[in-house]
Amino acid sequence: MTKYLKDILNQPEQLQHSLLYSTTTGETNLQKAASVIKKSKQVFISAIGASWSAGLAIQAALNQAGIQALLCDAADFLHHTKIPEASSVIFLSRSGKSVEIVNALPRCRQSGAAVIAITNAANSPLGKEADVCLFTNVAFDHSISVSTYTSIVLVGILLAEVIEKGRILSSGQSALKDCFEDVKQNIHNWQQQIESLDWLLNINPYVYFLARGINLASAHESMLLWEEAAKQPASALTTGTFRHGPQEIIKNPLSMVVWPDEGSVRKHDIALVSDLVSKGVKVLMIGNDLPGDTGAEIIILPSIPGLFSPVINIMPVQLAAEKLARKKGIDPDNFYFCNFIVETEGGL
Repeated sequence: MTKYLKDILNQPEQLQHSLLYSTTTGETNLQKAASVIKKSKQVFISAIGASWSAGLAIQAALNQAGIQALLCDAADFLHHTKIPEASSVIFLSRSGKSVEIVNALPRCRQSGAAVIAITNAANSPLGKEADVCLFTNVAFDHSISVSTYTSIVLVGILLAEVIEKGRILSSGQSALKDCFEDVKQNIHNWQQQIESLDWLLNINPYVYFLARGINLASAHESMLLWEEAAKQPASALTTGTFRHGPQEIIKNPLSMVVWPDEGSVRKHDIALVSDLVSKGVKVLMIGNDLPGDTGAEIIILPSIPGLFSPVINIMPVQLAAEKLARKKGIDPDNFYFCNFIVETEGGL
């Protein structure tokens, strides 16, 4: 078993640890962070790599809570962003040591911006410098971000819930506990299903990941997993954007993963899946309560409060990326060119 696969299979238990911490010891800091953000005139989310993908989910959750947050790539935030007065910056980083984030901290201080960290390293430069540190409390992954990714999503969405509702509702907490236990019981079944999916056994060289809203985080994180684990090119788009030109690529042999929207435009995404299949595209749908008449292969997930769906709906693709790496004879536990923590700028 690869270490990457072991990290994936351990993930439900790690998320249980993260949730327990955030709803007990860590809840005070969630309240502090919520208070800081609500007083801010401008809110930035800054991250890079997998944490940037997590930022897409957190941005969507904050927007739904009434906070218009701007998500910035950490390198662009460092070099190309002017921080207005009375701003707050939410930095997302599993290690708290990424060079772009560490170098941005003095600029935040100079501008008077409040700094909120969501990190798995409370004693890191980011954790120590932050006005409020939200600790994700999971075991570090071997290399590829697994639990350190989904726990950032979890804590960020919990923060949005505290902003909107004033606290973490006991009903929501109970629903998350039940969901993580369900995932823990079923993740091995998903692994077996992934192993036998025609979608993966006969994968095409071109793979696109499509989603909307808060689930766009899973599409972009999937693209990164394809690149990091299987060393395979991939693309991620919203389902809406795909229909404005990019659909011309379906003249090529193509595989796609689609996370249908769970709200008002769900029917549009399902119609897109049906049309794609009719044109010969190999489509895998991930979600719950999915229709079985589109011609796509499907993976059914347990019910989870709507905003928290990216915490679990990335897991089938985590498993698929590990399987594809093994199929290609690639070791997903090692990076060829990238350091575990990027602490210098320039070059590879």
